[in-house]
Amino acid sequence: MKCLLVLLLLLTVAPAWAQPPPSSYGPAVTVEVSRVHCLVRFVETLAGSSGTHAGSRRVFEQSRFNTPTAQRWIRHYQALDHEPSFDREGYPAGRIGAKGTIGPSYLAASADARDLPDLLRRTVGLLPNEVLVSLDSVYRYFEPAFDTLAWQPHAAELGRLQTAYAGYLKERQVMRPFGLLRAFYGSVWPDALPYRILLNPQLVPGKDFTNKASVSGNVVLLNCYPASRDFVGGSTIMLHEMCHSLSTQQRLALQQQLEGWYLHNASPNRRYAYNLMEEGLATAAGEWIYAQQTGQPETGEWYHDDYIDRYAHALYPLVAGYTERGQTIDSAFVKQALGQFDALFPQAATDYVNLFRNVLYWTDAENFSAAVRPFRDRFNSTFTGTSTPILHSAGALAMVKEGSYLPVILITREHAATLKYLRQQLPALHPYRLRPEQSFLLSTTGPDGPIVLVNTHNPAELVAAAELLKQHGHMNAKEPLVRLN
Repeated sequence: MKCLLVLLLLLTVAPAWAQPPPSSYGPAVTVEVSRVHCLVRFVETLAGSSGTHAGSRRVFEQSRFNTPTAQRWIRHYQALDHEPSFDREGYPAGRIGAKGTIGPSYLAASADARDLPDLLRRTVGLLPNEVLVSLDSVYRYFEPAFDTLAWQPHAAELGRLQTAYAGYLKERQVMRPFGLLRAFYGSVWPDALPYRILLNPQLVPGKDFTNKASVSGNVVLLNCYPASRDFVGGSTIMLHEMCHSLSTQQRLALQQQLEGWYLHNASPNRRYAYNLMEEGLATAAGEWIYAQQTGQPETGEWYHDDYIDRYAHALYPLVAGYTERGQTIDSAFVKQALGQFDALFPQAATDYVNLFRNVLYWTDAENFSAAVRPFRDRFNSTFTGTSTPILHSAGALAMVKEGSYLPVILITREHAATLKYLRQQLPALHPYRLRPEQSFLLSTTGPDGPIVLVNTHNPAELVAAAELLKQHGHMNAKEPLVRLN
């Protein structure tokens, strides 16, 4: 009896970080402004890193600071291995939780750092010292541009925005419905683990609070217009991104079940619906929180992408119902979601907008970011794989043959050897006469699924190829091979 009483006592005294009861106010949240963090984000923006604001990059490009020397520093930054990644064993390859990086720790350190020497001290061990010192040099070079274009014009207003937005989140109890979504996603995110919203100024004029946000670990990277107070609409975008963090922290067993429920379904679009699940659910979930604030979801477009927008509208009643019942996503939800997808998108298998959802950019270009940017500027991707070089790259070849990604292969040099290697490895290329001296775009389908191959001899042809894909819209089985010169 004594042992039983001890056991009962242990069961009733839960640790402070355990999953909260239904009456929870949701995870804690802070709103912060950090000069060092904004400088780090400024450099990421100049380099065109994922999740940064293109308008802010253009402000720099049109300024007196955009010199040949500055461009060399940007290329140096892009070449640094400053965010190495690793695979998490057992996690489904198509989910954002399958890969980890040092990014969350580095960005959190940048938010806490008093100055650049302090950032260096806080990040020792995350990266080799050679990389950390190189990053420090890059930040110091761009510091005058950052101060002139970003910090000095906006720092005071960012401080006022920080106070106003923290007050809004507390007064409206925005994190309470977000906590209910945690149950829908089946995620492990204790209340005591705070979301840290880091404000970063967008450098072009605008009225909206934000149109660009992302989440790295528990750090919410919020690009904002400092003078705006449109918190309701802007928070929908931010909370959408925070839902991705709930998806990342979904219990491993549930992630594995979800993959099976989708990919073992008989639907011909099961892979595409699974690829769209992440954005579709986050969009519908963000709108559900918006409706808790205003009484109804937004009218009109929810997401600037036809597939995601239409799919999210179709999923909204399902997400709302499950969340309000405290029910976690299950096989019945997936079955209904697949039925909605099949009805909405009968041409999904040939539509470039859909195919680019999961994309593998495989290239031999010296400047990787510049090579893939024309495609990234024209097609949104939920998951992006990258690999270089092309020749004898077993890892990239395995990803192509696995069939989960659309391979976009960009050849910029060693044309003859590269085409010979690819023809040997990829049966989809066998029917075509591919001449290395010609510039061409090939878009076809083989045993492992669709494939895009671009053979170019100058950067302008990469832009031309991306624009052709955008103009065509769908794969054309009657004319798969197009000359670029």
